[in-house]
Amino acid sequence: MKRTLLFVLCLPFLQTGLYSAELARDGATGWKIVLPAEPALVEQTAARELAEHLKLVTGADFPTLAEQDAPADGTSLIFVGNTAKAPKKDYKFDEILIKLDGGNLILAGHEKRGCLYAVYSFLQDVVGVRWWTPADTFLPKKPTLTVPDELNVSYAPQMISREMYHRDAQPTVFSARMKGNGFLTPEYGGAVRIINFVHSFYKYLPPEKYFADHPDWYSEIDGKRKHEHAQLCLTNEEMIQELIKNVLETLRKNPGAKMIDVSQNDWRGFCTCEKCKAVDDAEESHAGTLVLMLNKVAEAVEKEFPDVLVESLAYQYTRKPPKTMKPRHNVLIRLCTIECSFIQPLDGEQNVKFAADIEGWSKLAKYLFIWDYTTNYNDYLGPHPNLRVLAPNVRYFIKHGAIGLFAEGEGDDFCELKNWLLLRVMWEPQLDENKLIDEFLRGYYGEEVAPLIKQYWDVLIAQAEKEKIYLGCFGMNSAKWIDLPTLNRVTEIMNKAVETATKVSGPDSDQLRRLRKSKMGIDHVWLSRYYPLRCEAREKKLPFLGPKDPLAAAEEFAQLCKRFKTKAAVISQEGKFDLYLEGLKAGFVAQKNPPEICKGLPEDAWVVFDALSFNNYNNAATIIDDPQGWNGKSVRMGTKVDWNTNYTPPVRGKYRLLASLRCEGTAKEGRLGSWGVYDSRGKKSLKSMTLDVKNFATEDGSFDKKFRWIDLGVIDFVPGAYFWFAHGHRPELDAIFVDRVLLIDAE
Repeated sequence: MKRTLLFVLCLPFLQTGLYSAELARDGATGWKIVLPAEPALVEQTAARELAEHLKLVTGADFPTLAEQDAPADGTSLIFVGNTAKAPKKDYKFDEILIKLDGGNLILAGHEKRGCLYAVYSFLQDVVGVRWWTPADTFLPKKPTLTVPDELNVSYAPQMISREMYHRDAQPTVFSARMKGNGFLTPEYGGAVRIINFVHSFYKYLPPEKYFADHPDWYSEIDGKRKHEHAQLCLTNEEMIQELIKNVLETLRKNPGAKMIDVSQNDWRGFCTCEKCKAVDDAEESHAGTLVLMLNKVAEAVEKEFPDVLVESLAYQYTRKPPKTMKPRHNVLIRLCTIECSFIQPLDGEQNVKFAADIEGWSKLAKYLFIWDYTTNYNDYLGPHPNLRVLAPNVRYFIKHGAIGLFAEGEGDDFCELKNWLLLRVMWEPQLDENKLIDEFLRGYYGEEVAPLIKQYWDVLIAQAEKEKIYLGCFGMNSAKWIDLPTLNRVTEIMNKAVETATKVSGPDSDQLRRLRKSKMGIDHVWLSRYYPLRCEAREKKLPFLGPKDPLAAAEEFAQLCKRFKTKAAVISQEGKFDLYLEGLKAGFVAQKNPPEICKGLPEDAWVVFDALSFNNYNNAATIIDDPQGWNGKSVRMGTKVDWNTNYTPPVRGKYRLLASLRCEGTAKEGRLGSWGVYDSRGKKSLKSMTLDVKNFATEDGSFDKKFRWIDLGVIDFVPGAYFWFAHGHRPELDAIFVDRVLLIDAE
């Protein structure tokens, strides 16, 4: 990014005049940083961060000294923290003060970490530093550094809790620099901490301790008291008293805590006993019994801990506010957006129910936090076209009284841009998100590449809007909205971006590294949908811009995942991601070794699948070393369990289906098993075939030790159709072995 442009863009709320105060000239400075006589830990951090960054920007050393060692009437001093020069006032939470006064610079604010945020705001908005990610920082080179002579900023964020939940946004240093406050260590002022953070009912009343003696403390469901995937009986007074006792004990063990959570477990299972149902029916919401209980807990908490808030969730079945019941003044409600669509802002037509809920809670709750979802749990890697709603939604929350935001976004799709954008607008919601996005794209990818990334997003979002998808955080994948023409178009754009970045910035540049990671979204679409897209291209006579060598592309993708520390493709896959990547590659390995029957056929007219990637029902089949298998292995199906292995091929239309099979045993005649194709959506068999001894017997009556291709004929593969293998239960049959399955285009 051009430095002059960056400097102009980074002055959102400064009063500017002539640039008369020089902090450095030609790499030298006479300015010093001044700390209080007994500086707090966060003040020491602020001074260190200021000195280190100014050194990197100007080349000059800015020494730090204690306030008592600074001349009383001196100038060219930068006062950090609660010094005598800092105005004495009742600062709002996280408020900052940046002021040029009498030839000195004052960086101060709220005692918790206001001076630290003042330092970061000064470095960002005046000096021009940009922290794009934890690993990528823009440091302008300014041997001569001047500041506006009328520099005077006093600012307090509207949101007191600002948390971006993503591995690339959570490191303390980056979170602090972006003025988030959810994941900070004490030297950065500490986090806004909530005891027993969310889904805490069983943290206070664990069923293993209480259920046997007090089943009536737990949900009544279908006339029975349960604790598995259940909640608490929120109208049970005895339960509430024990809950209060345990909440108070928890607070006593956590001195200094300001918030404690008392909220529902992360599933449904609410109580339907007569008393609970009566309250919820009267309030027209299951939040009725929740607020009833919370108010009693909060009343008890206030007596011993008057400055502690009791937090709870308005989540799923409790999202709708009660009709008349109002949370006490020391109850904090955290409203969750998990059911919403994120292709349009939350005040759009797809989200009218949520709009009614947030409006209702804003009228009832004195304190309102938000839990927002900025990811796609079903596809962390693929494109998630929610970019345009991120900033408007933050402003929407604030408009309705929200003072805290937890943005949950574990996905990898352009996470650097989304994290940076969200943290910027959490602090300053009035900023223009379009200008912020443009700034990030130019600064992160380079001036020449930025327009291409903008075009990429425009194409994707236009397609998602055209398809009128409901972009929830669950249940959405690219196949529902990215068609082949759109995928081809964005691939062209990203290929041009890579070419441009390589030419302008170089093959080893940071810009190309960053772009390569961002391109992984569409790379994953091609790999995960490779065969259906190839078939679609052939059927519709469309270009196919997917990788020419999908195995090589899958191997490169796996290496990039390792390089960029990608953790999962879907939710809860951590620890199993390597297996997913191996499976992604395995789908293309067999294609590199065509069976003899495919020799001479066009490459896109057939597809072969390795049995190692098939579904293993009840883990009854085993993968064995098999010298007869095409790759030295095969899937062995013993004779004890039927319906044991199957696979849904990613194809549509008519294909001739063949399977490479062999058997071991002593059977001389008759049925050994069967195989076929089943339509899971239509719930009917499309075709099946009995596997007979004669299919595998040699002239001497023994089983052939080599695999044989068994032809099922032509099948019309509809969505949801899968092929399956089953075996009989004959003692003379030791096992059926599956090597590969082959589909040849019949059209």
